Amino acid sequence: MRKITGFFILGIILLIIFYDMYAIYVAGKDASVSQYIIDWSYEYPIATFFSGVVCGHLFWRMPDKEKK
Repeated sequence: MRKITGFFILGIILLIIFYDMYAIYVAGKDASVSQYIIDWSYEYPIATFFSGVVCGHLFWRMPDKEKK
């Protein structure tokens, strides 16, 4: 299951990268994923806070089951 999770995460990241490249190519920088996120964060500042919470959740080390 761990390998599937890794492939899933890699696939999502690659999908976002390829979509971003396509969007910039077709509609310019204003259509990019990063520009959308920047605009969204200015419109909804709480989104920036929650993205920090999500990143903290994703990168914080979880205790090992075996060490309990």
